[in-house]
Amino acid sequence: MTKVVHSHKHADGIKPLSHKETARALFAIHLPCDGSKLHRVYLRLALQHHPDKRPEAERKVATTLFQAISAVYEELMQPYGRVIKRIKTAAAIAAELGDVAELKRLLEELPSRANEEDNVGAFPLMFAARGGSIEAAELLLQHGADLHARTPFGWSVLLYAGLSDHGDMVRWLVGMGAKVTSHELTLVTYGGYDKSLDALLDLFSGNVSEVRTSDTGNTLLHLVCLGMLNFAKTCPQRYLRCADMLLQRRVPVDALDLKKGRTSLQTYVGHSKWLEKDFESSPAHLALVLRLCKAGASGIVNDFAGSSAISLAKSQDLMRVCSILQSFPPTSAL
Repeated sequence: MTKVVHSHKHADGIKPLSHKETARALFAIHLPCDGSKLHRVYLRLALQHHPDKRPEAERKVATTLFQAISAVYEELMQPYGRVIKRIKTAAAIAAELGDVAELKRLLEELPSRANEEDNVGAFPLMFAARGGSIEAAELLLQHGADLHARTPFGWSVLLYAGLSDHGDMVRWLVGMGAKVTSHELTLVTYGGYDKSLDALLDLFSGNVSEVRTSDTGNTLLHLVCLGMLNFAKTCPQRYLRCADMLLQRRVPVDALDLKKGRTSLQTYVGHSKWLEKDFESSPAHLALVLRLCKAGASGIVNDFAGSSAISLAKSQDLMRVCSILQSFPPTSAL
């Protein structure tokens, strides 16, 4: 007796692809590519197949494919780090891509899209800022987008531009009325975005040397040091440029944090990442030690626990760091 195997086939005998297989096929023609290009591919596919662009009768199927595209993108991006799960609006995607023609069509069709939030409370203008498209941002403002909008986490349009290192966009937004606050300065500094930091520092109306984090009292120099240790795998030179900008603007090199009473130098050389990541083999990481010392950082002043930069470096057997520290005359400027 012959066993009957049931299969779901079209009339021509070919089994239809699942939505996820279809999504994989859409990405496949663009692979291999790096994380940055992959993100652009995702945005293009998400915009092309966005449910908002489909008639009501087709929206259910379109939503399933759209979700499959997002799921495949998350899989493909795993080697590049965690992907924040979000459901962007069509206007937000067009704005980030700088697809002004499509954005204009969407806004003319439904002007309220200019202020339509996504599932985590971000607005299209934020994605225009993230993508660096001044033309898209201008179009959104013309249709009533809120320049001063914030996400539930307090992120501003200006911060989206800053964390994408779009200095020109930062300057344009401030020219349109956005205000630079310590929030943008601290996060952009920690991320090492030198182009946008340069713009923010120029446009900040307060005293840069007095900017501190609210929890630990870290100065901007502390944040450069911490960012250098945590995020400078691919381009540590960005952090060196940020450090140079801050030192030129006289951010105090020996200011203490509030938690441990450490200077930026102590925070830097006393961190466990030096051993974990073998940063003594990194010329850029050693160069930051040298920059701080040249700016007058003390190697002998003690923190709340009685440890100096030199003793902290010695405790981890950081001989190259110690050599740099000991090459400068002892100073207890504090």
